Amino acid sequence: MTEKTEIRLGGLVLGGDDPDRLSAWYRAVFVPSAEPGTVLMVGGNRLIFDRRDDLEKSAREPGRILINFYVEDIEAVVARLKAMDGTRWIRPVEEFGPGLIATVEDPDGNYAQIVEFARAGAGR
Repeated sequence: MTEKTEIRLGGLVLGGDDPDRLSAWYRAVFVPSAEPGTVLMVGGNRLIFDRRDDLEKSAREPGRILINFYVEDIEAVVARLKAMDGTRWIRPVEEFGPGLIATVEDPDGNYAQIVEFARAGAGR
Protein backbone atom coordinates (compact mmCIF):
# COMPACT_ATOMS: atom_id res chain seq x y z
CA MET A 1 0.00 0.00 0.00
CA THR A 2 1.38 3.40 -1.03
CA GLU A 3 0.90 6.33 1.33
CA LYS A 4 -0.10 9.55 -0.38
CA THR A 5 1.23 12.74 1.10
CA GLU A 6 0.45 16.15 -0.30
CA ILE A 7 3.44 18.46 -0.11
CA ARG A 8 3.47 22.11 -0.99
CA LEU A 9 6.02 24.84 -0.60
CA GLY A 10 4.99 27.09 2.27
CA GLY A 11 7.30 29.91 1.33
CA LEU A 12 10.85 30.99 0.74
CA VAL A 13 12.86 32.77 3.43
CA LEU A 14 15.58 35.23 2.44
CA GLY A 15 17.85 36.10 5.33
CA GLY A 16 19.92 39.26 5.57
CA ASP A 17 21.06 42.07 7.82
CA ASP A 18 18.28 44.43 6.64
CA PRO A 19 15.06 42.54 5.86
CA ASP A 20 13.06 45.77 5.45
CA ARG A 21 15.41 47.00 2.69
CA LEU A 22 15.32 43.63 0.93
CA SER A 23 11.54 43.40 1.22
CA ALA A 24 11.15 46.93 -0.14
CA TRP A 25 13.28 46.01 -3.18
CA TYR A 26 11.23 42.90 -4.01
CA ARG A 27 7.97 44.81 -3.52
CA ALA A 28 9.12 47.65 -5.78
CA VAL A 29 10.21 45.26 -8.52
CA PHE A 30 7.57 42.53 -8.46
CA VAL A 31 4.51 43.62 -6.43
CA PRO A 32 4.45 47.44 -6.24
CA SER A 33 0.90 47.44 -4.89
CA ALA A 34 1.81 45.28 -1.85
CA GLU A 35 1.76 46.69 1.67
CA PRO A 36 5.11 47.16 3.41
CA GLY A 37 6.27 44.30 5.62
CA THR A 38 8.63 41.36 5.81
CA VAL A 39 6.20 38.89 4.23
CA LEU A 40 5.39 39.40 0.57
CA MET A 41 2.64 37.37 -1.06
CA VAL A 42 3.64 36.46 -4.61
CA GLY A 43 1.18 34.37 -6.61
CA GLY A 44 -0.29 32.79 -3.48
CA ASN A 45 3.14 31.98 -1.98
CA ARG A 46 5.07 33.71 0.76
CA LEU A 47 8.42 35.37 0.25
CA ILE A 48 9.64 35.99 3.80
CA PHE A 49 12.47 38.35 4.75
CA ASP A 50 14.28 37.53 7.99
CA ARG A 51 16.95 39.38 9.95
CA ARG A 52 20.02 37.20 10.25
CA ASP A 53 23.29 38.10 11.96
CA ASP A 54 25.10 34.90 10.99
CA LEU A 55 25.44 35.68 7.28
CA GLU A 56 27.99 37.41 5.12
CA LYS A 57 27.04 40.79 3.63
CA SER A 58 26.41 39.24 0.20
CA ALA A 59 25.59 35.76 -1.07
CA ARG A 60 28.83 33.82 -1.59
CA GLU A 61 27.49 31.66 -4.47
CA PRO A 62 24.41 33.54 -5.69
CA GLY A 63 23.86 31.28 -8.69
CA ARG A 64 23.28 28.28 -6.42
CA ILE A 65 19.64 29.26 -5.88
CA LEU A 66 17.65 31.19 -8.48
CA ILE A 67 14.33 32.69 -7.47
CA ASN A 68 12.03 32.54 -10.51
CA PHE A 69 9.27 35.08 -10.96
CA TYR A 70 6.79 34.33 -13.73
CA VAL A 71 5.45 37.64 -15.01
CA GLU A 72 2.86 38.69 -17.55
CA ASP A 73 4.85 41.71 -18.75
CA ILE A 74 8.64 41.44 -18.50
CA GLU A 75 9.11 44.92 -19.97
CA ALA A 76 7.13 46.49 -17.10
CA VAL A 77 9.38 44.74 -14.57
CA VAL A 78 12.49 45.78 -16.51
CA ALA A 79 11.25 49.39 -16.54
CA ARG A 80 10.85 49.36 -12.75
CA LEU A 81 14.36 47.92 -12.38
CA LYS A 82 15.86 50.51 -14.71
CA ALA A 83 14.25 53.26 -12.63
CA MET A 84 16.09 52.00 -9.53
CA ASP A 85 19.66 53.02 -8.82
CA GLY A 86 22.35 50.35 -8.89
CA THR A 87 20.50 47.52 -10.62
CA ARG A 88 23.00 44.78 -11.53
CA TRP A 89 21.95 42.65 -14.48
CA ILE A 90 23.38 39.14 -14.52
CA ARG A 91 21.57 38.20 -17.73
CA PRO A 92 19.77 40.81 -19.85
CA VAL A 93 16.37 40.03 -21.31
CA GLU A 94 16.75 37.37 -23.98
CA GLU A 95 14.69 34.74 -25.70
CA PHE A 96 14.69 31.20 -24.38
CA GLY A 97 12.57 28.20 -25.38
CA PRO A 98 9.05 29.25 -24.39
CA GLY A 99 9.52 32.99 -23.93
CA LEU A 100 11.77 35.65 -22.44
CA ILE A 101 14.11 35.51 -19.44
CA ALA A 102 16.39 37.86 -17.52
CA THR A 103 18.38 37.57 -14.30
CA VAL A 104 19.02 40.41 -11.86
CA GLU A 105 20.85 40.63 -8.56
CA ASP A 106 18.95 41.76 -5.46
CA PRO A 107 20.55 44.10 -2.88
CA ASP A 108 21.98 41.13 -0.92
CA GLY A 109 23.51 39.49 -3.98
CA ASN A 110 20.83 36.81 -4.54
CA TYR A 111 19.77 36.12 -8.11
CA ALA A 112 16.16 36.66 -9.20
CA GLN A 113 15.09 35.42 -12.62
CA ILE A 114 12.26 37.12 -14.46
CA VAL A 115 10.39 34.87 -16.87
CA GLU A 116 7.63 35.71 -19.33
CA PHE A 117 6.14 32.77 -21.17
CA ALA A 118 5.04 33.37 -24.75
CA ARG A 119 2.17 30.90 -24.67
CA ALA A 120 -0.70 31.06 -22.19
CA GLY A 121 -0.25 28.37 -19.57
CA ALA A 122 3.28 27.39 -20.64
CA GLY A 123 5.48 26.29 -17.78
CA ARG A 124 2.65 26.26 -15.27
